[in-house]
Amino acid sequence: MERDQPAEPLRVLVLEDSETDTELIIRELRKHGFAPTWVRVDTEEDFLRHIHEPFDLLTADANMPQFSALRAVSLLHEHQLDIPCLVVSGSIGEEEAVALIRAGASDYLMKDRLGRLGQAIRHVLDQRKLREEHRQAHKALVALNEELERRIAERTAELERLNQDLARELVERRQIEMLLRQHEATLEDHVKQRTAQLERSQQNLRRLAFQLTLTEQVERKRLAGDLHDYLAQLLVVAKLKLGQLRNAPLDSGCGSVIHELDSHVDQALTYTRTLVAQLSPTVLFRHGLIAALKSLADLMHPHGLTVSVLCHVASVSLPEDQAVLLFQSVRELLFNVVKHAHTSSASIDVTVSKDQILTIVVRDQGIGFDGELATEGSGSFGLFTIRERIEVMGGTFSLRSSRGAGTAVELSLPLSQKTDRAKSAVEPTLTPPTLPVSGRPPQWRAMVVDDHALVRRELIEVLAHMGSIEIVGEASNGLQAVELASTLRPDLILMDVNMPAMDGLEATRRILAARPATRIIGVTIQSDPTVLSGLLSAGAVDSVSKDVLHSHLEPAIRRALAIQ
Repeated sequence: MERDQPAEPLRVLVLEDSETDTELIIRELRKHGFAPTWVRVDTEEDFLRHIHEPFDLLTADANMPQFSALRAVSLLHEHQLDIPCLVVSGSIGEEEAVALIRAGASDYLMKDRLGRLGQAIRHVLDQRKLREEHRQAHKALVALNEELERRIAERTAELERLNQDLARELVERRQIEMLLRQHEATLEDHVKQRTAQLERSQQNLRRLAFQLTLTEQVERKRLAGDLHDYLAQLLVVAKLKLGQLRNAPLDSGCGSVIHELDSHVDQALTYTRTLVAQLSPTVLFRHGLIAALKSLADLMHPHGLTVSVLCHVASVSLPEDQAVLLFQSVRELLFNVVKHAHTSSASIDVTVSKDQILTIVVRDQGIGFDGELATEGSGSFGLFTIRERIEVMGGTFSLRSSRGAGTAVELSLPLSQKTDRAKSAVEPTLTPPTLPVSGRPPQWRAMVVDDHALVRRELIEVLAHMGSIEIVGEASNGLQAVELASTLRPDLILMDVNMPAMDGLEATRRILAARPATRIIGVTIQSDPTVLSGLLSAGAVDSVSKDVLHSHLEPAIRRALAIQ
């Protein structure tokens, strides 16, 4: 966060029996730009005494001698209090964490991984704000409806009285007719006013739905990041350990079990990568909308659809939320082709006009359809929903179709002149060099760069067992890697791709610009060929996927250093 920005006030009720852990949480809040005021409680009695005070957030230890986070969440529900609960625990099982989330907890963090605390708090506060806005909008809509019904009832009663007067006083017909016309004009004015109010309400609801969709995409991206940053890395370490066991002398029975375990870990890694890709399109966030649209051709192959992509521009500058919604819209249109068009081919045409209007056309030569535009889709991006999202962003949606002649859907969106590309700076923390474990004199100096400590430790063990390599340092992100490389001057660097502060591609470019003789081998959990080719383009001498490190890493190192 920017240093010159004022700290954000935050009122926190801390459910924690350890004052030391409470201080750690408060220190982390200040580190992330908050100015907290807090009350610490560790019993149910103290909790109930303070629960009705105006707190913004509740942080709760999962288990304590006299109280628990689960009981605290239950009490919040009993007292009908909307205070977001963030579970911060030293150790928590998966089933317990799921139970807490289902009970109403907003999120949970481990005490040894508080680096995500600020992001998690801002997320739960944003969710609370959205819930409050939704409640206010609902209340306003209910009040508006009641007011409309009341006025209609009043007007109906008034018209009934006028009709009765008309029946009783035929001699005054002319006067009554004039009065009726006046009332009709007044009623038309009221209807016009009410119609305008309803249209404004519809626009507000449309914007709210747009924000909810963006929130869904943010959550999908966060979940994909968690899967990649934690589960996939643990599977990589497990696979490295299995590779080490396979090289050890074992009886045939153990070898069969290890082979079976290795196969299961392979399947888990493949499934994790697939799940991450489905949750959040990595290529979109790394290479932009054009590259992501081109990747859809590979995505649709398993569904029996061949997609040709024609892009008349190399890249487009879009805010991330607009790029995500455009990508999801095009993907849903292609799935509609698979489900309804009865054809095996489709095309995507991307152009940008001179007045900076981005146009994406999805065409197929399927059976087409007649009649009104369908408004129901198979998912959250049905045709009607796509139209709504495009119009909220200031774009246009059009569809042309006729029976037997296929369908063409055109999405147009003006490109903004300015996009926010600011990224939060992360202060690098240098890690001291790791001493070599081999007794022989080292010939090569090596450094390991990965944001996961478990993976770094396994890579260091692989290097150490090669004997002729001295491990002179390790880093947890690209910025640290660049600083350490300029100081330690290693001959070899094992470089992860996805890291905070600076990714492996940019770090590779900067290190090689300063020291071209450095041999850099990329290591990545991704199987995306654009990532692997990007490593080589940045100057890496080789790249190895993390799921085959146990068998491919050492040969790659020997090739890079010309070790026999």
